[in-house]
Amino acid sequence: MYLHKLIFQFKILVDQKTYTAAAEKLCISQPTLTQNIKRLESAMEVSLLIRGSKSVSLTVYGESLYHHACQLERSYRQALLDIDIIKRKHRQTLVVECGHAWSHGVLFDLMKNYISQHPEVRMVIKNSNTIMGQSHLLRGDCDVALGAIPEVENQISGINYVPVFTSQFMLFCSDKHPWAHAANINAAQLAQCDWIVLKHESDEGEFEDPLLWQIPPENVRFEVYSVSNAIALAKHSHCIIALARQLENEAIERGLIPLNSSIVFTEFQTGVMYIDDVLKYQHKKAFIDAIVNFNKNYL
Repeated sequence: MYLHKLIFQFKILVDQKTYTAAAEKLCISQPTLTQNIKRLESAMEVSLLIRGSKSVSLTVYGESLYHHACQLERSYRQALLDIDIIKRKHRQTLVVECGHAWSHGVLFDLMKNYISQHPEVRMVIKNSNTIMGQSHLLRGDCDVALGAIPEVENQISGINYVPVFTSQFMLFCSDKHPWAHAANINAAQLAQCDWIVLKHESDEGEFEDPLLWQIPPENVRFEVYSVSNAIALAKHSHCIIALARQLENEAIERGLIPLNSSIVFTEFQTGVMYIDDVLKYQHKKAFIDAIVNFNKNYL
């Protein structure tokens, strides 16, 4: 038996003043309690009780141990309270990781009702790609990841994948680009252009997006981690940028034009990724439901 359990039983004995009352409080037999107190004295190599008296009487060692036992119990109770506070805060926090197509596209429209219905929830929204999002879900660093749904053979056991809408990359450039109004720009021509690559910030490094046409590394003029900055650079340079279809309106409103290219990008599903544990929390489940059950006519 662990020493701290024996110390706890010793404290209860002192509080209850008799072995009978203490044993009843501890839900153990009186002989067991007597034996455990002897074990405690043997482990500490001192006498804690003055034998012979009708009620519990402490030696100087017993008085000192009782004082510390009270401190231990207070610390134990405070630890439980602190943990409960942290758990309550965690229950009211929602951490979402999402790609650029979500954070600059549809996310905030889809969660309007959720925001108004859950004013008590503190939301943390981070930029991430699908690879990072899945990793962070498994580590517990985020509650929900929004991004491209991997092919079935690449999906991870333990993660739920719910497609929400389809997306596709489009090419954009400024209206002053030499090929701005040209037709059927082909791969060979694109390989001669300078590019802006929109990336995700991460301490874990980046990966080549399998859904995007492979840009020759020597043609990458800018690597940018912000949609706004990337669009601004494209407007003021002769560079081409690939953006998800959900960013088309923002790109056009800010002065870019779609490039007429013969390259057809793969259409892919994007949606919600989560693990079952988050469904225990009503505000997290409500967020997932809000995203999954959006108005199908929105997109």
